[in-house]
Amino acid sequence: MSDLILIVDDEEDLREVVRALLELNGFRVIEAENANEMFSQVKENDISLILLDIGLPENDGLSALKKMRPDSDIPIVLLTGKGDVIDKVVGLELGADDYITKPFHSHELIARVKNVLRRASAPKSPEAKNNNTGAVITFNGWKLNVNSQILINPNDEEIFITGHEFAILQALINDAGRTLSRDRLLDKVSTNDREHTPFDRSLDVMIAKLRKKLDDNPKMPKFIRTIRQVGYMFIAEISN
Repeated sequence: MSDLILIVDDEEDLREVVRALLELNGFRVIEAENANEMFSQVKENDISLILLDIGLPENDGLSALKKMRPDSDIPIVLLTGKGDVIDKVVGLELGADDYITKPFHSHELIARVKNVLRRASAPKSPEAKNNNTGAVITFNGWKLNVNSQILINPNDEEIFITGHEFAILQALINDAGRTLSRDRLLDKVSTNDREHTPFDRSLDVMIAKLRKKLDDNPKMPKFIRTIRQVGYMFIAEISN
């Protein structure tokens, strides 16, 4: 059965356009025009991904995301306005998996949906955690399985990381001991059509979230060191 996408937007015309586009690409689609309807749909359906408009009336999209995230790991892609830079950053901080700026091209929307679904469907079985095929990277007792995108702490507990956080961590590890510029790291989590600047705060947000999950103090780092005005460096010793 194909993936079920929930569109949450108060603009009926936009929902109709997005629905038609998603169905044309083989997805099943349901709709909600506000946050309350979204919560009801989540309870009643096995939803694969949510397209959530930030600018919902009353209970806005960010508030809905904040309320939902502690109890659900359903992938969420935010629909944002062109000038909503701060909202995009806050959305990532609250646990959104990606965002897309309106107006968007049909190919961009489908590409983002497929990318997020692909990351979310990475295997997370016990067998994947113990995969010893050379795809498991170890550092200071931590393990990163690059096939399943699973991070395991020294207590053998799985630590949830988003697809973007995984991409950044893997990039840093691959170039351990060398400084990666902000531009290069942003490229790891961006598609060709996404615009960013060296001052894009979304990278800082993702680095901060990674540090928190790794219990890494930025003032006395064990893993990720900030190289001022340049980028970041992974400093832990790595073994495969």
